[in-house]
Amino acid sequence: MLIIIDGYNLIFTVPELERHVKVNNIEPVRDHVISLLSKYKQKKRCDVILVFDGNYTEATLPKKQTYAGITVIYSKSGISADTEIKNITSLCQNPKDVCVVTYDNDIKRHVKKCGCPIIEPKAMYKEIMGVLNEDKKIKSDEPDSKRNGPSETDAKYWKDVFKSLPEKEQKPCVEKTDMPMVEKKKKEPSHTAEEPSYKYQGTPSDETQYWVRVFTGDKKD
Repeated sequence: MLIIIDGYNLIFTVPELERHVKVNNIEPVRDHVISLLSKYKQKKRCDVILVFDGNYTEATLPKKQTYAGITVIYSKSGISADTEIKNITSLCQNPKDVCVVTYDNDIKRHVKKCGCPIIEPKAMYKEIMGVLNEDKKIKSDEPDSKRNGPSETDAKYWKDVFKSLPEKEQKPCVEKTDMPMVEKKKKEPSHTAEEPSYKYQGTPSDETQYWVRVFTGDKKD
């Protein structure tokens, strides 16, 4: 797959790129686009030709250069980038495998006649950023080992640990035994038959009254 991009058309029609031109010169933004396309090329394994209008380039640059695998073409003085793109697409042997990124209506009409698909710059920029950001993962407070599972080293270690364990459970040193049931015996009185009953049952009431009168001096005949 070959992608031909109208460079300045991409920069000035994509708001995320165009707003940086107002603050900086065009060169830093142009270099940024080249960097994005280089990373995109590595991910998608496609060929990219980026065409800029040489009439808007202050410095004298060679017509064709290669930056990080990206072919960058600057049109010659007096020739627009539109003409360069038309010439490239006219020479394509497999136009269906060539995509042209532009909003320019004149270029669109020409590449349609050649049979090349057209991609709008905003859609292309969204595609580029989507591919470059797909590998970025949301950071989590959980450790990587919890999300990714144990490493091969950890798995081997625990596998060896479980292998070394005995197959049968060891018996405890002290065997557990059931305590025998002990029947409670009824408590029998400890006195004997020869002992008087009042020793355990107390003094009769009439005898108690007698001794009260004796000690109080109220004895009657």
